[in-house]
Amino acid sequence: MEKIPASVCMLTFNSQKDLRRALESVRDFDEIVINDGGSTDDTLQIAAEYGCRVIAQDAKFKNPDNTLKDIGGLRNQVVDASTHDWVLILDSDESISDGLREEIRAAVKMQGPLIYRVPMRMHIGDREILYSSNYPGYQYRFFNRKSGARFIRPVHNKIAFDTTLSTGTFKNPWNVYWETKDVDEYDTRSFKYIAEELKSFPNLSVWDYFTYHIPWHSRVIIAVIVKTLRDRTLHSFGACMPLKIEFGRVRFQVRLLMEMGKKVFQTKL
Repeated sequence: MEKIPASVCMLTFNSQKDLRRALESVRDFDEIVINDGGSTDDTLQIAAEYGCRVIAQDAKFKNPDNTLKDIGGLRNQVVDASTHDWVLILDSDESISDGLREEIRAAVKMQGPLIYRVPMRMHIGDREILYSSNYPGYQYRFFNRKSGARFIRPVHNKIAFDTTLSTGTFKNPWNVYWETKDVDEYDTRSFKYIAEELKSFPNLSVWDYFTYHIPWHSRVIIAVIVKTLRDRTLHSFGACMPLKIEFGRVRFQVRLLMEMGKKVFQTKL
């Protein structure tokens, strides 16, 4: 079958455990560009098997200990290195569904939107999670570089683009894979991003805190609780996101509000 004229953009570092699954799902794409952080395992050998083009992660986006300082910057780096206008953003421990691949194949052939959002599907161990409070979990993962879209945040990064542009929505998901231990470590994994979230609000005022952030995050908390109760009423527990993660999302929002409050009032005192 004819290759899809688009580039897959991926970050790697010692990613041999999951990389084959990711690359197998995108083998119909004309180009796969890997931005590697100096892997010492079999990551680069696996990449070579699939004909990937490998570039080295720019040191300005990394900390001295080789950890990532600016993931958004690294994503922009690999997008800039791509040869196709159409790019798909995929992590090395993820994959795309067959249906999504065919939706992308159709999208590049038509004169439609330049930016598409993609729904998420979680897998935990050998379980496919069909129902979750954060579904469909859309992210803008496929776009044309002519749109001017750029990643703008160092963590929890997302693309910024001209909002007057029309966007599309795919029906089929990209897959995110977790191990069972990741569920137990959810709070630790998520709470470490609170400090970065606070940096997004350098001039946070008391007015903004009480009139916007408290109402907004409260709505998120209520939505998580309501959706979780709904899912467990209508569907089997095995098909639903574990409660430890759902309650972890609530705890994250509460902790973020508390830290924002501390920042506001310490600044004013």
